[in-house]
Amino acid sequence: MQLFVGNPTHQTHIFTFRRPGDRADQPSRLTIRPGAQVVIRDLDPEDARDIVDQHAIFGFCRASEARHRPHYRGLVYNEDKAVNFKELASGLEDNYDKLTEEGRVNRRRTAETITGQTMAQARRGKKENRTKSMQVKISAHDDSGKNTSAFSQETYEAAEG
Repeated sequence: MQLFVGNPTHQTHIFTFRRPGDRADQPSRLTIRPGAQVVIRDLDPEDARDIVDQHAIFGFCRASEARHRPHYRGLVYNEDKAVNFKELASGLEDNYDKLTEEGRVNRRRTAETITGQTMAQARRGKKENRTKSMQVKISAHDDSGKNTSAFSQETYEAAEG
């Protein structure tokens, strides 16, 4: 049996796994570039299942199931046949969209938390403070400090509950 492992993400993955008989401190490692796949050959069905189970906790799933998962997924697999190029390409796009939306949701939650904490702190001991809402503007730059990120000018408003 063969296990094909595809990478529908925008980052290189080092796929680490153990076959029966491998020492615990010396697992096998395969580098999988974005949009590429590798094959693990000469597996018994139980060995293939064991490798899948080792990575399931990280979102590892069959290529045919990946698009139906609501959240970001990492690597995908097929047994005895290569992962379809269209599945990898659409996975790259789908992962990007899911990560973009998760990032937006996380930034909004963070802005709302900061606003709530700031408003509560301003009110402590000051009954005259009548702040009911705040705006939090998020901006970000790359490590060089020169280029702004895609969400560099997001503004969130939070009101007192």
